[in-house]
Amino acid sequence: MLWLVGALFLCLVLAGVVVGLVAVPARREGRQVLTERGEQMFTSVTERGRDKRAKTDDPTPEEHSGNDAPPARSAS
Repeated sequence: MLWLVGALFLCLVLAGVVVGLVAVPARREGRQVLTERGEQMFTSVTERGRDKRAKTDDPTPEEHSGNDAPPARSAS
């Protein structure tokens, strides 16, 4: 099991190195990281998320107090 976790961590580190070597210099040069189609997909997904959040009456996680449990009864 330890070898599996180690291999997964190694893959994560290698992925981070690839992003660092490819995306960061491209972004510094002013090139876009996503294609036009990727930008459109990202925009549509974020808009749909905002629309669905606006339609629900549930509080957002920031507004949620986490105090939904009923008060404890005293033992009498």
